[in-house]
Amino acid sequence: MKKFLVLLILLAGVFFGLKKWSPHTLERVQFWKKKTTEVAQNQTLPPAEPAPVPGNETKITPVPKSTAISVDKTAQVVVLMYHRVEPPTNTTGALNIPPDQFEQQMQTIKDRGLAVISMQDFLAWRRGEKNIPQRSVLITIDDGYVSAFDTARPILKKFAYPWTCFVYTKFIGTGGKSISWEQLGQLRDEGVEIGCHTISHINLRDARNKTPDAYTQWLRDEVISSKQIIEQKLGVKCAAFAYPEGRYNSHVLELVKEAGYAAAFTAYGQRVTHSAPFDRIGRYAWNVRRPQDMAQAFAFNGPVEAGTEQPDLSEPAAATSVTQPLEGETITDDRPILKANLATLGELDPASVGLRLSGIGIIPCKFDPATSIIEARPGQPLTPGEYTVTVSAKAGGKRIETQWRFKFAPAPKTQ
Repeated sequence: MKKFLVLLILLAGVFFGLKKWSPHTLERVQFWKKKTTEVAQNQTLPPAEPAPVPGNETKITPVPKSTAISVDKTAQVVVLMYHRVEPPTNTTGALNIPPDQFEQQMQTIKDRGLAVISMQDFLAWRRGEKNIPQRSVLITIDDGYVSAFDTARPILKKFAYPWTCFVYTKFIGTGGKSISWEQLGQLRDEGVEIGCHTISHINLRDARNKTPDAYTQWLRDEVISSKQIIEQKLGVKCAAFAYPEGRYNSHVLELVKEAGYAAAFTAYGQRVTHSAPFDRIGRYAWNVRRPQDMAQAFAFNGPVEAGTEQPDLSEPAAATSVTQPLEGETITDDRPILKANLATLGELDPASVGLRLSGIGIIPCKFDPATSIIEARPGQPLTPGEYTVTVSAKAGGKRIETQWRFKFAPAPKTQ
């Protein structure tokens, strides 16, 4: 009886088990299993990407490495300065260079393997962002004569040389031999750097007939407002400045810095190094009377400006007088040595060279034609105040003059 009951219970379990897993039950199990799988996939897997089209696969751009470079600070630059490039006439003057001679000089640059760089390349090198060749050349043309556009430009294009055009705004668009704003715009579009050469092209050290306040305002217009005019007219950032006649004083240097110029150029011929002061970068100027200056530039054997020191007065200057005392300097010596390099004035008649000091008159001086250095010393002590040194001479039969100023203030007496 017990065996029969156990068998009956087993049969009942098999029956109910078979009934539970009927075809309908299996269908329901498969349905919920499929749903569960779909929900899991939607929650954990990203959307499927379409298969790439052959030949149109997405390229992975690698993350660039640092762009910092080690700039070669041993490189040197010579900066060339021209004015007019015109056939010779009776009115062109010493700063004019005939087109064939200008082209010959551009060929000399190429023949000597010198690299002509742009102003922007030069500034990038100075900022430590770009290297330049060991011996590089900057070409600049001053003032804004139309010959820069009509004559120099085609020659420079022939050699594929970049260049900088320094203009003074008062001259632009006045007709005759002046360049126009439209032509400057075309130069800009061709990649020529447009630099500032003030408004009126007047010696910035000349404060005569001006009160101190009027002189300061005039300087601000010449140095800062001129930059703004160029930037507004041409829609550019004016980064470079050239001193008229290469002349400046401490006040001018302050305004150049305030204006935000990246470089300011004098007219003192020198090889420019990486550490040369940004506001006193020298240039070799073409002058009919001193062709040796350009020859020195091409040979890279002239004086070197490597720091903030004033150039050695024993070195020949290209187009500006280097003086002692310096322009605007205050000294305490009551019998100072008055000294200047007159190379900028051209080939002088030694017998015609003379020096005067305001309040005293003519002072005996020595002039060395080989170095173009003039030197003198007052025969009597100076009294406190401001003094003007006037040097006069003859060059090519014409009388010329140059001036500079300084102040004498005795040193305070110690107790």
